[in-house]
Amino acid sequence: MTTLRAYHLPGRWGLVTTSPFCLKLDAFMRMTGIEHESITATTPFAGPKKKAPWIEHKGMTLGDSAFIIDYLKAEFGTDPDAELTPEQRGKATAIQRLVEENLYWALVYDRWRRDENWPILKNSVLGDIPAPVRAIIAPYARRAVRKQLAGHGMGLHSPEEIAEIASKDISALAGLLGENDWFFGNAPGLTDATVYSLLANIAFVPFSSPMKSMIAEHSNLTAFLDRFRSRFYPEWEA
Repeated sequence: MTTLRAYHLPGRWGLVTTSPFCLKLDAFMRMTGIEHESITATTPFAGPKKKAPWIEHKGMTLGDSAFIIDYLKAEFGTDPDAELTPEQRGKATAIQRLVEENLYWALVYDRWRRDENWPILKNSVLGDIPAPVRAIIAPYARRAVRKQLAGHGMGLHSPEEIAEIASKDISALAGLLGENDWFFGNAPGLTDATVYSLLANIAFVPFSSPMKSMIAEHSNLTAFLDRFRSRFYPEWEA
């Protein structure tokens, strides 16, 4: 069998990777038991889309976590969401968009725009890049991310406005989860991996963020994070 190689960005603070998209893919493969070789990449630039994660399989290189997961479902015949109803699938897509297209950018703002977080990011997320190279790349990368934030629109808001947006998103997730252990059904699925990957990268890291207290205010979300970590990442339990 051809080895499946999955490339992700470095991990820190009990997370196998500090990239939500990489962590989502890793969680999905743990969830489905797909055998693979996990490889840490210092930067995302070797990927086909110049972003992480990406995979190599059967002579093919594929980027973007959503496309990768669709490929893996078809290739390995495993789908934790196979029993979802059309209504649930619609909600799952809406949750994915909320997390990855909106709330994610509030995380990016906290890491890359807040001056108090910049030394942490430079020496951790970028920490595997050799120091001389990092000194050159880091300011350039920060300017590039600032432009991305502005292009998305999140970077055009004030910190207070971004916090308000994030609060509504996090409250929406708490409302959708309700008293359930998982978002859909009695077993975890891709939606759970998606939500965990983003919230864990807020709650379990040392970056300063108003979103930490927002998550903590919802006991069902903190319990969800502990439940998911206990099930799929017991080696990192606090």
